[in-house]
Amino acid sequence: MAAAPLLLAGLLPLSDDLAGRWCWSGAWTYPVGDRATFGAPGPDGDPGYRLLRGPAAAGDDGDGHRGADLANGRSGGPVRAAAHGLVVAVERGAGTGGYGSHVVLAHRLCDGTLAYSVYAHLLPGSPGARAGDRVRAGEPLGRVGRSGRASTDHLHFEVRVAGEPGQRWEHARATDPLAFVAGLLPGHRGDTTWAGGYLGWGQSAGLAGADARGDAPLERAAWHLMLARAARHPLLHLPGSAAGLDAALVEQSVLPEHGGSAADAPLSWSELARDLARLEEVGIRLPPGPLPGVLHDAACVMRLGFEHPARHLKKLGRHRPGVPCLADVCLVLADLAGAAPASAEEAAAER
Repeated sequence: MAAAPLLLAGLLPLSDDLAGRWCWSGAWTYPVGDRATFGAPGPDGDPGYRLLRGPAAAGDDGDGHRGADLANGRSGGPVRAAAHGLVVAVERGAGTGGYGSHVVLAHRLCDGTLAYSVYAHLLPGSPGARAGDRVRAGEPLGRVGRSGRASTDHLHFEVRVAGEPGQRWEHARATDPLAFVAGLLPGHRGDTTWAGGYLGWGQSAGLAGADARGDAPLERAAWHLMLARAARHPLLHLPGSAAGLDAALVEQSVLPEHGGSAADAPLSWSELARDLARLEEVGIRLPPGPLPGVLHDAACVMRLGFEHPARHLKKLGRHRPGVPCLADVCLVLADLAGAAPASAEEAAAER
């Protein structure tokens, strides 16, 4: 008799299939206003947000403030997912509790821990996500309102770090959400070259660290970690050693039994092509790439000499000089994941 699935956050049944499609949360961004600079005007020219009230310890009445209240003097501003995540709870109405209309996301952090982000006091009816949906970093979740216990229009934003996956999200340890996001902002925000967008995409999906150099040759150990975070498999925790990780990837059919070179050897184009073919068979958990189709195709031609490298793996493996760098690998993985959705309807279809 099959065991019952884990209840993530004490609410959402986490099947192996759903766990396999749940993307890692690497880099984070701010959920309102400018994504990279808190307080700066939003992308549509809306006023920047300010902190009305931050986290505070419980007083004698036992009622503490667990998050940050963010406002810009307006109602209806877009609220975005701060990182890739999985929806574990949604309340679309005014709600009977203090949070009002709200959305809660679960995040798999690169250090192996689990976190929840909470977006509360939203306009009733504005959340479009459903429990079990996968959402991308920056994807709209709702609009700023004052539902629940709120006297002004603002977003109540929380980040909570869980001790174990079955723990209710309300019982997880709250941390300062603005400081948390500031510590995980993408490292290539100012890079306007073709590589910057793909590195930022890789950082958001946990494929590359914030301090990673896009032009650095990629070693096999780093590539195997990227594979582990890109592939569809049910493992909630990855082994900490290179040997343990390789064994787990072999067991999940992501790697062949005989990998060849040492862990610190540079990745070759032929090995990249071989592993991408297996990855395509296993399936991926990655979000769509950072650029829409035409711009992505142009980046592939400019860097690699041809469009859709994930569809021409033999050509990729045989005809490229030198060794691939990190930005090259992010570009090819993004090609495998598909171009960015061109509309809100396409974005919803990716969930």
